Amino acid sequence: MGLVGCGMWDLSFPPGPPDRVADMFTAAVVADAVRRFDADLAQSVETCRDWRRDYRRVFRGLTALAVTAPSVSLGIAQEGLESTRTMLRFAAGRTVTSLRAVDVREAADDAELATGRVDGEAEPVRRLEVPYRGETLAGDALRRQLGQWRDHGIVEPGFAAAVERVIDHPEWLALPGFRLTAVGATAHLGPVRSLLSWGAQVLAVDRPGRARWDRLYAAARAGAGTLRFPVTESGPGVDLTRHFPALARWITEHADIRPVLGLYANLPGAAGIRLSAASDVLAEAVLRDRPDTALAYLGASTDCYAVPPAVVEEARDRLAHRGFQGKAQDLVHRAVSGSLYRPNYEHPVREADGARWDLFDNLPTLLGPDYALAQRLPRWRAVLARAAGHTVSYTVTPPAWPTDIRESPWRPTALRGADHYGIEVFDRATIRPLLAAKLVADLFAPDEPDPNPDALFTKGAAHGGLWRQPFHPQSLIAPSTLLGGLDAVRDFGARGIRRYFG
Repeated sequence: MGLVGCGMWDLSFPPGPPDRVADMFTAAVVADAVRRFDADLAQSVETCRDWRRDYRRVFRGLTALAVTAPSVSLGIAQEGLESTRTMLRFAAGRTVTSLRAVDVREAADDAELATGRVDGEAEPVRRLEVPYRGETLAGDALRRQLGQWRDHGIVEPGFAAAVERVIDHPEWLALPGFRLTAVGATAHLGPVRSLLSWGAQVLAVDRPGRARWDRLYAAARAGAGTLRFPVTESGPGVDLTRHFPALARWITEHADIRPVLGLYANLPGAAGIRLSAASDVLAEAVLRDRPDTALAYLGASTDCYAVPPAVVEEARDRLAHRGFQGKAQDLVHRAVSGSLYRPNYEHPVREADGARWDLFDNLPTLLGPDYALAQRLPRWRAVLARAAGHTVSYTVTPPAWPTDIRESPWRPTALRGADHYGIEVFDRATIRPLLAAKLVADLFAPDEPDPNPDALFTKGAAHGGLWRQPFHPQSLIAPSTLLGGLDAVRDFGARGIRRYFG
């Protein structure tokens, strides 16, 4: 394809105060999403005086409402995405319109993207291998470790079963008959590196940037697959929020085999909402042109999920059997007005058929409602696509060690202490191939859809133990940081002693 200057678009919020427009937009979308199903909740959003402080309460209510009945879950998703499309502005040149009125295929007619390619130079890895604590696990050793993670509540049984299916079928690893488009190809927990090492074909979509694309080139050459990517006059990479019409056409032009659209891109703050909305428009456009497209998502552990009775029962059982340590924790809980060691599940929800769920609420206050809505938009698309008969892979990810401790220097210390509470923090090199294997299993041997759409997020989760341990995660931050600091001092002292005595 010859290189043609790529037209430019812009995706923006409706007019409003620059410092408040994102919050106003988020509140309006949530109110529109729930109004038909809970008018009181919608009114509480519209009359909220401190949205950035109270948004967590509202998203808890939104999550609880969705799990009560399939029609409610799907209705909220439909109304929320419709509201997002109606209010976001789409600008092309001097023409500004609602995103809802945009036909992506027509908007892409005046622009084309060229295609770059890098072929791998290695032999494909022909079995599932996972580096873990200095060893490479495969075959029976990997099965045993999956069993331990499952039995200790680190991953859900559905996740372990999915990975075991891939161990049994290593011929799936190269994704024969599928081609993944990874939007956000450099996402820290994304599947691109693993799939390339297994010999898969990948379309990589990410923002421009020399360092970012140098990493992708290196991963492609070190692998055994083929990496293709869009190219503009400026070089490799596109900004999804400004090029998604042309990108939709580029993806469908490469859909000579069954497409898989993996939506892994994320950004902080208000930009994250625009990115999630653009990703959703892209998903809808690709599904319209290729109804056999599978969608793939990775969900954050820092979100609010409705969890089923088995998860809640195990967490409460662990809470009830803590022995002497539990008495000490209860004393601390009462002494600090309940801010530490707060029980994990305090918001029971009854499904229409009587099943009793509860809410895992790990939305961080500091990240704000922009982050919460950016996480919720793909969840809405996922349940709608699954209900429409499309293949959808959605996996909740565990805590992972940060790549840059300068962003939050206290966080590694808190994560280090998390294992005292039955939470496992994963090295990225360990969790990446596991998450990629889960995607492979979802494509070749998908589970039957559950009657409750929100079960899509729970059955195959790899939450690292956050869901099944007895305490609310945010009530463990202070004690985990303290214990992590003590562990660091102990380990530092042990290393010093070993060096001294040689």
